[in-house]
Amino acid sequence: MRTYHKLMSGLAVGLALSLTACGDNPVGINSGDELTDTEIQAIFNAFGGAMDGVGTSASRVAPQDGIQMAEITVDQSVNVSAGCDLGGEISLSGSVEGTVDDETFASNLEMGIGVQFDACVIPSDQNTVSVDGDIQFDSHVVIDEGSFSVDGSQLGGFEFTTNDGRIGSCAIDIDFSASLSEGTSAQSSVTGTVCGRSASQFEAYTGA
Repeated sequence: MRTYHKLMSGLAVGLALSLTACGDNPVGINSGDELTDTEIQAIFNAFGGAMDGVGTSASRVAPQDGIQMAEITVDQSVNVSAGCDLGGEISLSGSVEGTVDDETFASNLEMGIGVQFDACVIPSDQNTVSVDGDIQFDSHVVIDEGSFSVDGSQLGGFEFTTNDGRIGSCAIDIDFSASLSEGTSAQSSVTGTVCGRSASQFEAYTGA
């Protein structure tokens, strides 16, 4: 399934936004000690690395009996787990739905992924951060001839402990959009907050 494989692999490249909450945890709270900007970015990077697995999983989708068709209906469940650098894991579950044209690359996809951090230990400079939390990543991707756009949101929160004794929790509430047309530069917008700070100052995962 050449086109879909390339498309889903490509969703994990380019603009990087990060984090999101899922399930019954609608919005996190900011409390306790604070993380540094570098530590927050390290958590974002771990999230983005785990989301790369969505492309690998979804690329296995193929038309029934392996027949190549111009437009393929996508209705793919996602269940991916990735180990964290120093222990624990990040689990992703959800779905990718929509259509992909296997000849022109034209695509219209809705992605809803619940992200769970389970005792995920992440290095950041001389410190380590252990993260537990749930995040929901929702996005809408449209690819047409010579153009690409994505918009979505990330909502949730996580609790953390650090090796130097800090304990606290962070809320995440982000809206994002990005677009690219042939012959023009990429346009992007990130609004909202992460751990009480402007989300626009961080490189986070958007799937663009």
